[in-house]
Amino acid sequence: MPSITSDARFLGIDLHALWREIRQTWSGMHDWPLLSWLTPAVPVVLLHPVEGQSLWRGESSFAQSSGFLTARFTAVALPEEYVLRREMILPAMAAADVASAVALEARANSPFAPQDLVYGYRVQTPSQGGHRVELALASRRQIGLYLESQSSRLEGVAEPEVWVRNLSSPPTVLEGYGEGLRKAYIKRQRNAGYSLLALAMVLLSVIAITPTLQLRMRALEAAAAYQDAVRRTAPLVKEREGLMQSIETIGALSEVLSGRIEPLKVLDRLTQVLPDDTAVQSFKLQGLKVTLVGVTANASALMQLLGDQPGLRDVKAPSAATRLGGATKENFVIEFMLDPQQFGVVDRPLSGATSADSLAKSNGSVAPSPVMPSSAAVAPAGAASAAVAPASKAAAPMTSGAGTRAGGATFGGGRASFGGGRVAPASSPAVAASGSAP
Repeated sequence: MPSITSDARFLGIDLHALWREIRQTWSGMHDWPLLSWLTPAVPVVLLHPVEGQSLWRGESSFAQSSGFLTARFTAVALPEEYVLRREMILPAMAAADVASAVALEARANSPFAPQDLVYGYRVQTPSQGGHRVELALASRRQIGLYLESQSSRLEGVAEPEVWVRNLSSPPTVLEGYGEGLRKAYIKRQRNAGYSLLALAMVLLSVIAITPTLQLRMRALEAAAAYQDAVRRTAPLVKEREGLMQSIETIGALSEVLSGRIEPLKVLDRLTQVLPDDTAVQSFKLQGLKVTLVGVTANASALMQLLGDQPGLRDVKAPSAATRLGGATKENFVIEFMLDPQQFGVVDRPLSGATSADSLAKSNGSVAPSPVMPSSAAVAPAGAASAAVAPASKAAAPMTSGAGTRAGGATFGGGRASFGGGRVAPASSPAVAASGSAP
């Protein structure tokens, strides 16, 4: 049956012994050089066996006098005939273990009864091999008789201490008398010093972190102000975002329009440039590229004419001109590139004529078409798409409000028709639809 033990152990470690070692280590920290100045050296008046007294502070004597000295604590030096001395060497050990060994040695070597035994010891500076301990033994009854004999010198002292003078070292304090009051006073003073030191460290820490706290408070205030500003300016920010989106849309539209060719301008220029003996059967506009298919009297002269026009460049014929048997004109296919600066879409404010035209349309009327010169030629029948035969170079340009338009045109592979349902009069440049007769 397992036995029940009160030993506190964890994984084989004696917790009581561990706690005792930790407590002893921390209890002796006031002896460390860094903290020893917090332990006050309390002055004690020592009354010598014969006339005279001395003032001790810690382990040092500062003054000797045959007169009267005052201090908070008083001690009585025991005469040598009342004291038994013994010196012992102990191995290196903790202070609690040294105290236990000294108590055992005192009881083993005392000629007095256990209840009459009084002892004290002083540990010299530990040597390399251990501790050197000076032990002093005395009788409690004899000490009481001696203190009674010194009652005239101890007036006003409730609990004097009992010391034993040594020749080469400070006095040894016998335990069991007024030394407890002095040790308690020293402990209170030391604790007060520790408290003041801790308070100073706290104050220094507060002083050190105050700028950081101030910066943090400012940062929090700035963050709160920023959130408040965001909340108050949210409608304005929303309107700004809408404005920026509108600007982006307008910019994108402007980019699209800046690269877009106005077909009416191209048709108007071709109407003015092409000679009377030329008929355009197909007009195709892809980006900046224009492809013309038709018939003319001299295809080479037509290419030369187009190449000399401003705004037209890279005029070429992808295929050679052909002339059918018995025909008087050549079939041609001509390609050229357009200059966006001249044929591109240009944003212009509404003019008075345009405004009037819009007003007329809104009233249900149709603006009359301009009258073209009567010398316009009519395209031959059987053309595949709208044929445009310009009459003279003085022909009026085509406007967006006019009813007359160039016939069919193809954009990007598809086919589009310019103008409304009105047919150009006979006096205007010939604009014949597919399959119309001359």
